[in-house]
Formats: sequence, C-alpha cells, structure tokens
Amino acid sequence: RAAPPTSVALALPPPPARAAALGSAMSAQTRASTPPAKKPAAVAVPEVKGNAWPGPVPLDPEKVVRKQTRPIGEFGGNIGGVFWSIFVPICIWYFYGCAILEEGSLHMPPWDAAWWHRLYYELPEGIAIRPTWKGALAYIVWVIFQAVMEMVLPGKVVDGVRLKNGNRLKYPMNGMLAYFFSHVSVVAACYAGILDPTFVWKQMGALLTGAVLSTFVVCVWMYIDFGLLWKRHVNDPEFEEDWGVFTLKEMATDFWMGVARNPRCLHSLLPSTGGFDIKRFSNARAGLTIWIICNWSYMAAIYFGCHLEAGGEPVCEATGDWGRIGYSAIFISLAHWYYIFDYNWNEPAYLTTTDLRHDLYGYMLSYGCCGFLAWFYPIAFMGYIAGQKTPLTGNHLNFALGVTLYIIGMFLFRVTNIEKHNFRSFIADGGDLTQYKVWGKQVEYIRTEEGSYLLCSGYWALARHFNYIGDMVMCVGWTVACGGPKHGFPFVPLSYVAYFWIMDLHRLWRDEERCEAKYKKDWYAYKEKVPYFILPGIF
Repeated sequence: RAAPPTSVALALPPPPARAAALGSAMSAQTRASTPPAKKPAAVAVPEVKGNAWPGPVPLDPEKVVRKQTRPIGEFGGNIGGVFWSIFVPICIWYFYGCAILEEGSLHMPPWDAAWWHRLYYELPEGIAIRPTWKGALAYIVWVIFQAVMEMVLPGKVVDGVRLKNGNRLKYPMNGMLAYFFSHVSVVAACYAGILDPTFVWKQMGALLTGAVLSTFVVCVWMYIDFGLLWKRHVNDPEFEEDWGVFTLKEMATDFWMGVARNPRCLHSLLPSTGGFDIKRFSNARAGLTIWIICNWSYMAAIYFGCHLEAGGEPVCEATGDWGRIGYSAIFISLAHWYYIFDYNWNEPAYLTTTDLRHDLYGYMLSYGCCGFLAWFYPIAFMGYIAGQKTPLTGNHLNFALGVTLYIIGMFLFRVTNIEKHNFRSFIADGGDLTQYKVWGKQVEYIRTEEGSYLLCSGYWALARHFNYIGDMVMCVGWTVACGGPKHGFPFVPLSYVAYFWIMDLHRLWRDEERCEAKYKKDWYAYKEKVPYFILPGIF
C-alpha cells in the first residue's frame, strides 16, 4: 500500500477507470519485451565531509519535503496497534504455559485467572513468566556478541535493492561465519561449565517477558529518534521521503508499524557499509540464530529428562539418556538448523525480500524478530516435545510423513526465492534480458512504467505468490512429526501453523494492495498474465 487513502476500494480506480486500465494492458504487454535500458555512465560524486554519506551535497533538514506514502490504517489503525502489541505477547505466554503445564494441550478457558497466577507467580524463577536479571543479562550478552560479529567478521559487502531515494544500502555478508561461531561459542561455554546446556528450558519464561520489555524499549527509541527527531537523519543513506512522524494522532500505528524502513546507526564507525542496519540485524542475527540455539538447549533438556515435579520444582537427571530423544526431535532440530544454514548460505537473497525492501521497523518487526520468532518458534516444536512426560519416540509414521512434507516444502521455498533473486540481481547488474533464460526458455516479464520488472516465467508463471507454498508446507511437516500414537494432539505446534498461514495470507493481501497502487495498469496486465494468488488453478 503506497499512499492514503487506505481502503481497498479507494486504492483501486473506479469501474470506468479500471476498464480503461484493463484496456491499456496491451501497452504493458508491449513493454514486457523491451529490454532494460543500459546503465548511464558513472558520474563522479564529490567528497562531502560530515554525515552526508553518500552525498553529493548535504540536505538542509528545514527544507526537506516529506511525503506520507506509508500504510495508514493497516492492522486496524491506532486501536489495532495497541491491540496487537498486547494480544500477541499474551498468546505466546499462553502457548508456553500450555507446553510446560499441559503437555501441549490447550488450557480452557484461556482466561483462567488461577492458571495465569500459577504461570507468573507460583512456578520457579526463570520458568515462570516473571522477568529475571539472569535472563535479561544472558540475552544482552547474546545481542552484543552477535552485533560485534556482524561488525568485525570478514565478508563480502553487497548492495541491497534501490531505495526511493536512489541509494542502494550496503550489507556485510558474514552470516555464515557468525552462525558457525555462535554454535562454537555456546558449545565451548557449556563444555567449560560457564553455561548450563538446559539453560533455555530453565529460563524460557523469563526470556519471553524480557523480550517484550526490551523490544518495547527499542521501539520507543525508534519512535523518538527516527520518528519525532527525523531531521537528524536526513543525510543518512537510508533516509526516505516517508520517514518520521507525520502526526501524533497516529502514535499507536507508528509504534506498531514503524516510522523508518531501514533505520541505521554507527554510520561513521562503519563507513564500508554506511552504518549498522538495525532491522536486518534483529531478524537475521539476534533472532534467527537464537531459535536454533534454543532448540539445542531443549534437546539437552530432553536428554537429561528435565521436568516439573508436582510442586512445580524443575528437576533434571544427573546423567542423560539418548533413549529419550526420538527421531522427531532430531529431525525438527536438524531441519530448523538447516533452514537457517540455508538462509546464511544464500544470505544476499534476503536483501530482495519484502521484510527488508518494504516493511517498516516498528514493534511488529522488532518483537516479531527478537520476541516472537526467537522464542515462540523453538517453544512451538522442541519446547512442546520437551514438555511431554512420556518421551516422543516410536512415532515412525508421523516422522516419515513429516520428513516428506518438509523436503517438498524446503525445495519449493529455496528454488522459488532464488529464481526471483537471480532475476532481480541480473537486472540490477545491468544484464541484457534478451539473453536471460528461465527453465531453458526466454524469460517473460512485464516492465512497469515506474521501472520495475515483474517476472512471469518459471515458478512465477504458476502464481503471483507461489514462493509462499514452501514455508506453508514445511511447517505442516514439522507439526505432523510432533504427533504420535502415545501422545495427544499437537495443539502447540499447530498454533505455529495457524500463525504462519494467517501471516502469509495477510502478507499476500498487503502485497497485492501495495503492488496495485504502485504499478497501476501494469499490475492488471500482470494479473492477466499470472491470474492465481498461490495455488495454480485453485486460488
């Protein structure tokens, strides 16, 4: 969604205009065969002192004209911003409680005051959802460690997609090294006795609440520094025309959605990348990697038979037993590990995703990456398995079916995203599209009036959002693997599937609306050429 007004009806042209737009689709189809114009010769940019990177001249904050092209009213506006900021953490606390107190069954009714009292007050420190200094300190150390690695580890510096201001931000591609050292450091700390292998199982409640508080503080900083004080950043490379607070009336919306797309800091300290990208870091480093580390800690809890006694005290056996660890726990841990390994292996592909290109950085993404993703993802699967009183073993049929679904999903996820990434990168590098092939055939695309290219070949000829299929199938496979003949229905893993499917369908709607407003008649031509949303021939 590119500009107010924000309703779907107003974002579309009225019926007569829409008919005219559809009638002009042939012009868009004609542009589809037009190769991209060659890059103009490079122009020397004079060096500028101060923070006016990359120049050529510093902007006067008092003369900068902004345009409100951010989504307005999305997620329910101000009321929705407040609601989702409160409701989502409550849901995560609830499913965590179900995992540790109910073996993954749903506690009814969810608003049972006595149950919540037990979850917050009666359970031991760390497992209860009370914040603790131990949990807070552990996560602070983790974030600092990840930030230092991103800044100092060697790696190729890659340009992101072009922003509205014409800049292409630079990103260090050292994620694989950081992923490796993260594992080595945690294993070494456990071996040296500095870190308890079952730390996450014993501290997850506190970590959950700590994430709510810490991301709230970060977003207050975002709102004040990049929102109210936006003039401080007009000469930063990431500054765009729709940055900052436009009206205090939208405070809750701006807090939830964000006021900047790629907020950065430490510009002068990191000249090779033009600063430290806060949004990319919170997702790719602080969020994704800790998910995997949590899985391994839950694996250790299963190995040592960690459980809550009748009185609520946590107990772990002195010696471990590999017999407690079933195939499903191994499969899910390795699948998640490979998922993030694959992400880091193909790290440049993330630079072309919706998360980085379009989404603002507010509480939705801040908590979503460092609270929801970092802790709920491991809780939903490995936390669920660790909460079973009877070890999840002997579920061979569920395991086999889950692995099959995962392999199919992972394949589709990777090939679809790489296909579009390669296409975009080829264009960005000035390639000749008359020589570009997809599936052995000349590439088909629509070149829009505003300069973008809509891929209409390969998997992207099947449906406009076919890349969603991979993730949606994978998480079903993980959930199926959590079931078994000796165990109840895996409601907690299923909650992840419900969330993920709803998120993807909502993102589909947001993408459709944004693209329709951005590309106008070219989008109608694209929808004629690729008529389905996700499933070819069905939806």
